[in-house]
Amino acid sequence: MRLAAGARGLGLALARAAGVILVVAVLSVTLMHLAPGDPLNAALEEHNVPVAVRAQWRAQQGRDLPLTTKVGHWLGNASHGDLGFSFATGAPVTDAIARALPYTLQLSGSALVLGFALGLVAALAQARAPGGRLDRWLGGGALAVWAVPEFVIAIVLVELLSVRLGWLPSSGAADPFLAEGASLAARAADRLRHLVLPVLTLALVVAAQVARHQRVALVEAWGAPYIRAARARGISEWALLLRHAWRSALTPTIALAGLALPALVGGAFIIESVYAWPGMGSLAFKALNERDPHLALGCIVLGATMVVLGGALASAAQAQLDSRREA
Repeated sequence: MRLAAGARGLGLALARAAGVILVVAVLSVTLMHLAPGDPLNAALEEHNVPVAVRAQWRAQQGRDLPLTTKVGHWLGNASHGDLGFSFATGAPVTDAIARALPYTLQLSGSALVLGFALGLVAALAQARAPGGRLDRWLGGGALAVWAVPEFVIAIVLVELLSVRLGWLPSSGAADPFLAEGASLAARAADRLRHLVLPVLTLALVVAAQVARHQRVALVEAWGAPYIRAARARGISEWALLLRHAWRSALTPTIALAGLALPALVGGAFIIESVYAWPGMGSLAFKALNERDPHLALGCIVLGATMVVLGGALASAAQAQLDSRREA
């Protein structure tokens, strides 16, 4: 029974997510085509392309069609996996995204896991002795990290760990001087060294947010009657915290995972540009800088899809957890 209810909840969440993604796609295509200027002409004029050839390109790209027709064509092509051709990369948009997306997933996924792990550990330490010195230090540190923009944290980490100490590379995803015949272990170690700074930058922001919310939930659960009853039975404080209070406080944390995704994806796009990480953020910056509408649309819609689907899955997981607790 609970499984069927969970499946229905997941289906409704995915249906709502699909509707939101459709709205985002329509608005993005509309705004992109209403933007002033002609990005196609701007790209072609740099190579002294004749007017006749430029007109032919405009016709092939549908630049002179009515707005509603443009939106319909883009949605129809996108439903078949065709996002157009990117002038900035000289390849189809799907190929450019296929090359960049694994880097973004690697960065965002690692930052999400590390950030939640650090945040949960910090919250457990704070909730163990609310109002104590450790609680005040960790709470103040989390608030400070949360208030500082990601790019400022990135600059500080680069200055400290890369420029001054020389421990880690400051940009890129691989050492350009790494031998072509290097072993798989050497390549993996090189990738990890390049991944540390961008992941740590995003993870610190996620950890600060998780720690603040989880600490409040743990303190509230810590004073619940069933906790006092368990303590009267002689259960140790750490067992109470880990086995009882933490389970009750996980529900808002699951919801927080969905809320953290928009900030994480947006932060990843910025951090990728700071660290020259070859992911979706760098690709989107390239598209906007070179006025490549098809590539920009692909990056925007894909980023929105990741955020909406992540939020939908988090909502479904929270609903499933609530139903189990009620049962």
